[in-house]
Formats: sequence, structure tokens, C-alpha cells
Amino acid sequence: MLKATLNFFRANYKRLALLALFSLVIYGSFLLLSYVTNPTQTARVFAGRTGFFFNTLIYVIESVITHYILIFGLILPVMRKQRSFGSAVIIGLLFFLVKFAYDHTFFLMERAAQARDMAAYPPAVLPEDKMKWVLIMSYVFILIASFSAALLIEWVHKGRERIMLEKDKTEAELKALKHQINPHFLFNSLSFIYGKVIKLDKETADSILMLANIMRYALGKNTRIDGTVNIMDELEHLKNVIEINQRRHNHQLNIRYEEQIDDQSTSIVPLVLITLVENAFKHGDLHDPAHPLRIRINTCVDELTFDISNKKGKGLKELSNGIGLHNIGQQLNLTYGNRSTFFVDEDETHFNVSLKITFPV
Repeated sequence: MLKATLNFFRANYKRLALLALFSLVIYGSFLLLSYVTNPTQTARVFAGRTGFFFNTLIYVIESVITHYILIFGLILPVMRKQRSFGSAVIIGLLFFLVKFAYDHTFFLMERAAQARDMAAYPPAVLPEDKMKWVLIMSYVFILIASFSAALLIEWVHKGRERIMLEKDKTEAELKALKHQINPHFLFNSLSFIYGKVIKLDKETADSILMLANIMRYALGKNTRIDGTVNIMDELEHLKNVIEINQRRHNHQLNIRYEEQIDDQSTSIVPLVLITLVENAFKHGDLHDPAHPLRIRINTCVDELTFDISNKKGKGLKELSNGIGLHNIGQQLNLTYGNRSTFFVDEDETHFNVSLKITFPV
């Protein structure tokens, strides 16, 4: 228990410190407004029976706990679709009921204590019926403040994600430039080799031609102004990747490919599907007939779904120079927002990826 508590504070001390500062600002604002109206009563009410410092400390601790639960336990998870809106509302209502019971009980105890000392201190606590409304209004203010803070946190979080993605893209472009051979020279060389080899081995020559087409596609020759490509172009080169890998392994790989393209005008961010297929070739075991690589893609007017599943390979994995699953998720999120879902599931033997994109009609 103690270790878990220490780990929690190590992981969240920055959040807790900011929430404590936020609570002190709110507390100080109310103190200042009350002091301007009635200095004498303010000093007595805010000091209470336990002293100004202790009262302030209790308020800050209670406020930090309240805002932390609302912001990081309820509001942000709903925004990020990690928790349903209905469950968040139920938990929030239960939380405020517990908080109301605690605050109201404390109020009754304070009023009883002041009643005993009425000779020395005139009553400064509100009547019970008015105090209930004051508590309810304060909870509304807490909820609005927490929601505003959550919006600010999410805005900063999204900004950082965009910055990191741009940084990753820049680093990838720099790496590509460092290792890039002049494309014209490369394509001319491949065309020369193709012309020589086709006379001797047509399959090898076709493989060279497919490789050249894939490389030309990867350089963005088919990319539109909005950064997307037609789904048919993506699938054409995806099938070329499959065919080249089959030829590398003498057509011994077990692959089940299914497609149903009802809308050929669908567009998608380039190389996303191809990268997912490449990962299966690099890290999967595709030689087991009982567990083939399964690829399924469907498109309609308002939706694209893509599922890929493979048996995990054993031993050392090939090094990957792709943008990676994490960056694919980020790229999809920035391009499609909540219109895309990217789900990765794995167990001891299999690796599965599901992608779904919805399009406005």
C-alpha cells in the first residue's frame, strides 16, 4: 500500500502540484472578495475553530482530490473515449453525493460548536436550508472549473502530439535524405537491369519491375493535394509487396487475402496498409498452413475496414525502418480524428490489427 502510494505521487506530483496551486488561487480569490465586503467576519469564518492555516490546508487537500478525480478519472477519459459518458455521469453523481454528505455533516458539526460558544462568538454559519444551496452551487462551480481545466489539458496534449508527429516526420525525412539515391538514377538502373534480365528470367525481371513501381509509389508519385491516395493504388502496391515476398520464399508462404471494394473512389493516407502488411512479413511466421497470414479489406461509400492477423515468428526479428504502429495511430488520429479507430491485439502466438475509417457522406 505504501509503495503504491509513493509510486502514485512520483508519477503524478506535477499534476498534484498544479492542482494545489489552482486550488490556492480559487481559495485566495474567495478570501479576497469576502475580506473586501466584511473584514472582521472574514477573518473569523476563514480561521474557524482550528485556525487559518489548518483550514486552508484541509481545503487544498479536499480540492486537489476532487479536481483530480473529476479531471483525470472522469472528464479526460470520456474525451479520449476510454470511459463511456453514462458511467462517468453515474460515478460523478455518486462522488458528489458522498462529498455533499461529508460537507453537510461538517457544516452541522461547525454550527453545533458555534451554538455552544454563542456568548463569545455571534453565529457566523448560514442557516441549514441556505447552506444546502450554497454547497450545490459550489459543486456546479467545481464541475465547471474541472471541465475547463480538462479542456486546457487536452488542448495541450493534442498540441504535443502534433509536435511529436511533425518531429518524427522530420527525422524520417532526414534519414531518407541521408540514404537516398537519386531516384532517376535508380529507376534508370532498374530499367537497364530489367531489360537485361527479361531475356534470361522473366519472373526475376517482373520482380524488378514490381520493385521499381513500389519505390516510385513510396516516393509519393500518386499522392493527391490532401496527402491521400486512391484505395486502388494502395491495394495495387500492397499486392505487389505480397507477390515479391512470395517470390522471395518460393511461394511457400501461407496467405489468405480477401477484399470487397464497393467504392473504388475511397482515398486513404498512403503506405498505411502496406506498412501493416510489411510488419507481418518481417515479424510473422507465415510457413504454418494452419495459421496463415489473413488480410481482409472492405470499402463502401462511408467506411473502410482493414483487418490483418498473423502468427508470431520465433527468434530474432528483422529490423524495421517503417514509421511504426505508434506513428500510424498518430497519423490516422491527426488525419481522421474520431472518424478512425486503430486497434492492436496480441497474445502469446498471434498478432492482430484492426483499422476502421468512416467518411462523411
